[in-house]
Amino acid sequence: MPPRSPRTGRAGRAGRTGRAGRPARIVGLVAFGTVAALAALVVLLSPPAGSAEPGELVGSWRAHQGARLTLHENGTLTAVGVPTAFSEDDDEQPTRRYTGDGTWHLEKKPKLGHQRIRLTLGETFELSIAGEGARDGLFIRPSRDTTTQFRFKRTP
Repeated sequence: MPPRSPRTGRAGRAGRTGRAGRPARIVGLVAFGTVAALAALVVLLSPPAGSAEPGELVGSWRAHQGARLTLHENGTLTAVGVPTAFSEDDDEQPTRRYTGDGTWHLEKKPKLGHQRIRLTLGETFELSIAGEGARDGLFIRPSRDTTTQFRFKRTP
């Protein structure tokens, strides 16, 4: 049997280990709480992922630099100056544009992230939906490694 401490009456070895481990546990709990709070803050401050029903997308959309996109109920579209390629430098400006007819298809909403619209304009690429019911528009991201967006807004 281990010797008992004259102050506490407990076994000396167990009492010292418990006290020595307490600061480490407190630091661990504080670190975990901080990480959890930061994660919650990021989720709360992040804009909600966009989604829409097909009927909410039908109509005309306009972007800066004169790009226009009209989505028709039957899955066809008309495009004017819609960018299909972007420069790879820091400004990520459109380098190729499409004007003509094409088709569109609304993809199923993923569990995480923005719902997408698959456009076929000579080649196939995607538009993302911003906001519930596309209230914040549609956007093309020039590359997966950027936060830059080429955004379309609904026209009245």
